Amino acid sequence: MKTRLLSKLKHNDQIYLFVIIGLVLIIFPSHIASYAPYIVGCALIVYSIIDTIMDLRYPDADISLGDSIVRGIIGIILLLETEQAIAIMGIIWAVFSLDDAAKEINDYYRTKQFRAIGALSIVLTIIFSAMLMLDPFGHLAFHIRILGLEMIAETFIKRR
Repeated sequence: MKTRLLSKLKHNDQIYLFVIIGLVLIIFPSHIASYAPYIVGCALIVYSIIDTIMDLRYPDADISLGDSIVRGIIGIILLLETEQAIAIMGIIWAVFSLDDAAKEINDYYRTKQFRAIGALSIVLTIIFSAMLMLDPFGHLAFHIRILGLEMIAETFIKRR
């Protein structure tokens, strides 16, 4: 479903959309951080609903119903717990990032194919995740900027 929604845009339009979002994240990280729990909470709920419907409708699809439900619950928590939402969101973001790093480490271990860029990415992910876990309020704006840079970089990497 998400792929179909994005596929409605021409390929180059998708690129511009992600670059614009990346630039907004880089330029206005503090403003984004103040609204982030609401933006992320709503996005997780919508994502959860779409993925749950898709999983129930297309059981052979590569969608995890459990992940979808958990993301929806996280979205609801972010909307309900307004005072601590940034801390919750920062820690969850860090945990998701560490999970991605763990998968990359497992991939290196299984394939025995070392890539310097991938290894650097793992190290930076672990460092940034630790920073976010230890001080979510202080590092969220920084991470929003990093997310913006990542969106722009991935857009051009995928385009090549």
